[in-house]
Amino acid sequence: MHGLAMALKKKYGEGHEKYWLEWKWWVGNITDGCAGCLIWPAMPFVSVHILVPLIIVTQLCTSYVLGLVMFQEKNVMLHNLGLFCAAAGVVGVSLSTSHEASNFAIADFWASCLAPRFIMLNLVVVVTLSGCFVLVNRCTFWALVAASFEGMQYICSRSIVDSIFDHQLEFFTHPAVLVAIGVKAMCIVGIIHSQQLGLDADLSRFAGIYLVSCVLVTCMYGVGFFGDSMPLSLGFAASATSTLAGIYFLNQNPGDDVASEKVPKEEAAGNPQDA
Repeated sequence: MHGLAMALKKKYGEGHEKYWLEWKWWVGNITDGCAGCLIWPAMPFVSVHILVPLIIVTQLCTSYVLGLVMFQEKNVMLHNLGLFCAAAGVVGVSLSTSHEASNFAIADFWASCLAPRFIMLNLVVVVTLSGCFVLVNRCTFWALVAASFEGMQYICSRSIVDSIFDHQLEFFTHPAVLVAIGVKAMCIVGIIHSQQLGLDADLSRFAGIYLVSCVLVTCMYGVGFFGDSMPLSLGFAASATSTLAGIYFLNQNPGDDVASEKVPKEEAAGNPQDA
């Protein structure tokens, strides 16, 4: 459902400056929201390192197929290699970590927000995004921005769900829950806008970078906020390396250099008087 939603938002939102006025574009967002709700029941019980890769690999493959079939996107061997490395990496991450989520109570929400590891994690994310704004293309940058919002949204969603399981209908009485709901709403707006800006690129390419980044960022936030275990094993390091390599290959576009070389020549040939 997440993969289908991304395809719908690209199809009915691309090329429209005020994409939010297109009613068909909203069908994609509603589908996206329904898919997100289906994940909630598993959050308190399944570790982020198995839950997120399982979702992401499914969405990655769905988006890749939809990009080739629905949008007739070019099948680039380098992107195929990137998709393979990314999928292998996220599966390896899930197999090399604990599958059980750590215990979390809504009463620990404020302490987790002020934990040094969580503060340092947010600083790393901000510095990384600042560097990417200068060093990488806009498609990759917006994919990383959306993935960062996804990581923060995961924290809010899991906190809300944990509170519901612990307090049932009384979960609204906790101030931390209200804050989590507000932050989640802002993250959703950020995700929607960042995705739409990045979807100017091919669906298969953007989805690959965005979804693989979601795995890395969400897993880091799960460790930094909830304390889910992340083993420092050889298998985990190899899987993370494969994932990063996948992002690198998906970020490559062999046609950019060729196109940039052809445009000046065509312009010069078409305007001999200017020469």
